[in-house]
Amino acid sequence: MLEDQVAYLLQRYLGNYVRGLNKEALKISVWQGDVELTNMQLKPEALNALKLPVKVKAGFLGSVKIKVPWSRLGQDPVIVYLDRIFLLAEPATEVEGHSEDGIQEVKKTRVREMEMKLLERMQRTKTEMNNSWLGSLVSTIIGNLKLSISNIHIRYEDIESNPGHPFAAGVSLEKLSAVTVDDDGKETFITGGALDRIQKFVELNQLAVYLDCDISPWYLDKPWEDLHPSEWDKVFRFGTKNGKPAEGLTKKHGYILQPVSGYARYTKLRENDLADSHEPLQKASVYLDDVTLCLSKNGYRDILKLIDNFAAFNQRLKYAHYRPRVSVKTDPSSWWKYAFNSISDQLKKGR
Repeated sequence: MLEDQVAYLLQRYLGNYVRGLNKEALKISVWQGDVELTNMQLKPEALNALKLPVKVKAGFLGSVKIKVPWSRLGQDPVIVYLDRIFLLAEPATEVEGHSEDGIQEVKKTRVREMEMKLLERMQRTKTEMNNSWLGSLVSTIIGNLKLSISNIHIRYEDIESNPGHPFAAGVSLEKLSAVTVDDDGKETFITGGALDRIQKFVELNQLAVYLDCDISPWYLDKPWEDLHPSEWDKVFRFGTKNGKPAEGLTKKHGYILQPVSGYARYTKLRENDLADSHEPLQKASVYLDDVTLCLSKNGYRDILKLIDNFAAFNQRLKYAHYRPRVSVKTDPSSWWKYAFNSISDQLKKGR
């Protein structure tokens, strides 16, 4: 039963965000205890539905590995590996509108109703699970989960915010890992009442943030969806582990945060431990080596332009339900109506 639930959840959530998910192969691998999914492309439309000021141009998930020790579940940890997460984003310039009035308020009402139902359902489920063997098992799995994420590169390219001065910003990370530890900092496995007091050790390798000014966007001679996995590596590896610029794609990064490594420790205490103590219920300590920050004059200029562009997008989004779906030349009167309704809303809010 638990195997079916795991397979269902993976299909449901991964299927919404990636292409190339083989449901039957996934179900078989879950039952065997070793789930391995490789070379999946992210669906841009899945994230674009969030109405963010940026949209996904291309994305790639190289490898997902999940090791589930079914025969010793509750005694050995579940291990999750993610490798080669590459994401390319760009400004979201179009805001889709709807002609019917009041649709925004209807959406808000529906969201509030769904939130209330979801909270009630979660509360009932939490109460039932806390009193069941399954709830105890799930808590044990989550409390001892081992996570390893490697080779992440998220890049944002912008040719619109500051016309004539295209720029690109990105975050890269070689590795991030997290394990459960004891009071001495050694990896351990906890069960029972010990789950009320969890300690996690997180290791960070080569985290970097860059901003490349006056640089052209990456140009490829084929569509992103046609790239071979090795070609995704060639393009995105620069900025992660031992990367070099792919020929004809980019130059050396201008780092805001030079590649930095470190570690962190997270502790959650039992509520009973706080009776005679002034310690916080949750505490996190972060230690970084050789932190170097730098921002050029041109970088500061581009950041200000980016903020202005995001603010303009959010302003348009407020009145998207009035926005016509035709061009100004096709139907000028509908755009005058759009302007009138938007200004009227502003005046009503002002009063």
